[in-house]
Amino acid sequence: MSKPKRVSERLSIRGKGVTRVLIINQERIPHYRIGVYNYLSEYLKNDNIALTVVSGGIDQGGSYKISFDYNEISLTILNLIRVILRIKSDVIIFWVKLSNLYLFPILLIAKILGKKAIYWGHGYDLYGKNAKKKKFANNIQYWLSDALILYGEHLKKNVSKQFHNKIFVANNTIYFGDYDNKSLDKGKCLAKYNITTTNNIIYMGRMEKRKKLEDLFEAFKLIGRKDVGLILVGPDTGGVLGGVCCDNVYKLGAIYGNERLDLLSAADVFCLPGAVGLSIVDAFFCGLPIVTEDGAESPEIMYLKEGVNGFIVPKGDVQQLAARLQLLLEDEEMREHFSHEAKKEIMTNGHINIMCKGFSDALQFVSTKRQN
Repeated sequence: MSKPKRVSERLSIRGKGVTRVLIINQERIPHYRIGVYNYLSEYLKNDNIALTVVSGGIDQGGSYKISFDYNEISLTILNLIRVILRIKSDVIIFWVKLSNLYLFPILLIAKILGKKAIYWGHGYDLYGKNAKKKKFANNIQYWLSDALILYGEHLKKNVSKQFHNKIFVANNTIYFGDYDNKSLDKGKCLAKYNITTTNNIIYMGRMEKRKKLEDLFEAFKLIGRKDVGLILVGPDTGGVLGGVCCDNVYKLGAIYGNERLDLLSAADVFCLPGAVGLSIVDAFFCGLPIVTEDGAESPEIMYLKEGVNGFIVPKGDVQQLAARLQLLLEDEEMREHFSHEAKKEIMTNGHINIMCKGFSDALQFVSTKRQN
């Protein structure tokens, strides 16, 4: 993906001077977000916007060096007030869960200080316990916010229509830098990890129960081909893989940076039965079709087009899961078509410039309100 360029049609948000924007990143910054914040910071400079990010730390495993203005603090009400006053922020973007006790106090303080507040996330928390109470709290947060930035257009349906006039969409995605897999030797890449199978299904991400990996393991057993391997990449802090023992299963642990992209590019099909998340962005960028199950949708499921760049099978239908995986492994023409469509989807709807434009539009909106 190319670096951000100045777009002549975009107007400077405040004409003269700089708009100072603070993103409160709850807890720790996920390692993949470093590249996103680097890119977003450069993109917003074209609009006379100076971006600062504050969090309680950064997850390990990232390969990007920080090039945005970053403050690492203990996320308390007092510390956040100090940062807001020190950098003289005009706008505060909240990427903060309802469970963080500083959320509403800081929102109220922002309003008292005349700051604009923006919610960033996937909208209502409709899952788990106390959904009604969480929806009530979300509505208060949306009412106090001057704009809402959602992960995808389809998430508007889960937000009350009274807030639709201040919703902006920034398709949730990842920044891949200048990575190019055209010269990748797939054989050498697989050999590096002692992978000897010629056709490979890959899963990459945290090993968690909500990912329903047990369905993937059962489907792999049903395929039962000696030339097909199952590559499992990611940290397993919960011991999900403890009982997995089968021929041609490669448990590689956590792999980050371009090495993860090389490995994805060297595989053939991506499978994640549950909670797709941003894994689909990695897979599609590397041209891998995906097979998943119907069920609790992550916002990023918007990138999957059934029968075009992947398949969605009924929840818990291991037989169908195995059949779709085998179809993509055996039908090379179909797999290549799905691969092309997967890459195309991320290079258009999942391009980071689409995400950045959503932020720019939201900031333009709240800045106009500020001046009025």
